Amino acid sequence: MAWELEFGWYLRPEEAPEIREQLLSERPQLPPVLERPWRCWHELEHDRTWTMELIGVAMGKTRGVSRPSGITWSALALWCQVNAVTEEERPWLIAQVRAMDGFFIERRNDRITKDLGEFLKG
Repeated sequence: MAWELEFGWYLRPEEAPEIREQLLSERPQLPPVLERPWRCWHELEHDRTWTMELIGVAMGKTRGVSRPSGITWSALALWCQVNAVTEEERPWLIAQVRAMDGFFIERRNDRITKDLGEFLKG
């Protein structure tokens, strides 16, 4: 598992163990009820689709960016099935994962848009 330090920079567990230990010690402790949605969201982060955009302006300045889309319903349903989520717990868990995913998508797309604005200025 890699730790995201900043936009696009990752730290693997074998790299700088003192930083990894510091990150683990500063990690907020979640109430037990939130552990499952958080784990679901993290395990499904690679099941999302990404859209590719090519931005271009006069004089040949172009840049390609990839923006995240939401985690699919089918991936969520399969995760719930594999992890024995009951029918009663399922709507709440899916709502929590969707909320986290929406926040992630909004934050990531805002950062991409800001980065593109800086790129096009300079």
